[in-house]
Amino acid sequence: MTKSKPKMRWLGSEPEIGDEQIAETIETELLIAGGGSAGLVAAATAAELGVKVLLIEIKKTFTPIRKEIGAVGSRIQKAECVEIDIQELVRQHVMYNAGYVDQKLPLIWARESGEMIDWYEKLISARGAKLMLQGGYSMEVKAGSYTKFPTGHSVMWPANMTGVKVLTEYAAQHGAEFRLETGLVKLIKEGKRVVGAIAKDIKTGKYLRIYASKGVMVATGGYARNREMLEALQPETVELTAFTVSEGLTRGDGIKACLWAGAKMDDRHLSILFDRCAIMPDETPETLSRPGQPTEIIGQPFLKVDLKGRRFTNESMPYDFILHRSYNLPGKCYCVIFDSGFQEDTKRFELAGCSRMHPFNNGTPCSRPLKDNIELLESMIEEGRFIKANTIRELAEGLGLPAAELEKTVARYNELFDKQCDEDFGKEAHRLSEIRKPPFYGARACAFLLGTLDGIRIDENMNALDNNYDPIPGLYVLGNDSGGYYANTYVNLVTGGCAGRNMTFARRAARLIAGQ
Repeated sequence: MTKSKPKMRWLGSEPEIGDEQIAETIETELLIAGGGSAGLVAAATAAELGVKVLLIEIKKTFTPIRKEIGAVGSRIQKAECVEIDIQELVRQHVMYNAGYVDQKLPLIWARESGEMIDWYEKLISARGAKLMLQGGYSMEVKAGSYTKFPTGHSVMWPANMTGVKVLTEYAAQHGAEFRLETGLVKLIKEGKRVVGAIAKDIKTGKYLRIYASKGVMVATGGYARNREMLEALQPETVELTAFTVSEGLTRGDGIKACLWAGAKMDDRHLSILFDRCAIMPDETPETLSRPGQPTEIIGQPFLKVDLKGRRFTNESMPYDFILHRSYNLPGKCYCVIFDSGFQEDTKRFELAGCSRMHPFNNGTPCSRPLKDNIELLESMIEEGRFIKANTIRELAEGLGLPAAELEKTVARYNELFDKQCDEDFGKEAHRLSEIRKPPFYGARACAFLLGTLDGIRIDENMNALDNNYDPIPGLYVLGNDSGGYYANTYVNLVTGGCAGRNMTFARRAARLIAGQ
């Protein structure tokens, strides 16, 4: 028999809002809480299908649409003769997450994301944007024992045009309404059904009662900026992280509202952690005096050593694997080491997704090119965050590492490079690099947090589930407020997977609500 979990302090009690506190009552068909990728796609889709939509967003602005969007079966994939084995992709997704996920959900994404991204491409191309595939390598490139799938779609925007502008204007043209600086407070239930919500106008402090005859969609972006929730649910994440990138307010308001309404949250909690945050050389994630600095250079498969100067893993792995390993290292961090030949090394590494610093083989630009990262590296050297040295001994001293041990480790790594065989940890030969040409570079490294991935359990219709795993009528959960999709790790070798899931599920839910 499963024991029920005690209520966490972070959840608190559902607010009591009396009728006398309600300044305005609004009626609509679909209420969407949250103006990020999921919320805006849902609003645009529902409005184009004739649903009366009201979207509320707690901030003064909407949250930017992600630059990299994952999809399968898109027009541009077909044009480049890219065919992805959906069942193999889903099998690996389930394997990465040790079977804890609802397998139906990644399968829905894989089957419906192509239609979603084609729809999005049509909207943005009409406004001068170009959608490009992060491809040009063979369909399934093996990175050691890890397969990367060419799912990433990048948008090249003209000046003064964004995904937010395209989607909000398109939705508004079809009758959708928006209220900024208006935050979700709680859901309204009649019996088992969610019929609306109480919201708060942040400018005036007044409460709104909003009835939604077709349902409420919650898409407030997770809880990456709620320290209390993170410490309670993901203490390891907190201990490994030196910086938070999450662009939304993401304080868990949507998840709390759903829990108060009887929904069930994932029992396993995790975040998108990226292995590319530089911290000061005399600090660890536990002793930070200033935030870390994200840079793609940290995420390259260069030599990585612990604070005792010893190599400890295969550096060519999915982003958070090395972070999980570092949880049991001294200081819960590690150091990246490379020499002046790093620019050529990064070309040979042939990385996928946003860690790549060179154009893709089909000409698609990367997110942040090598040139920009070199400029960032130089500024971090001036700051003292990165160490630049003429000898390995000098580099060790700058990083607070035992010099003799680091010299021994570097000598062994060079030996493996010469052999073109990583006998110690099995890294593929093209991702080995020699460390012989001064100057040498190094930094202490740990994680940055992009967003939380655990949320409210949903079914294949994006309906929230209660503690008996039955759908709660009228309540839909999208984006990083939703759960059941990830459990152990963010599967980053399916590039743009989270953003693609969020946008695909939003479009699916909106179409179901519209009766399509």
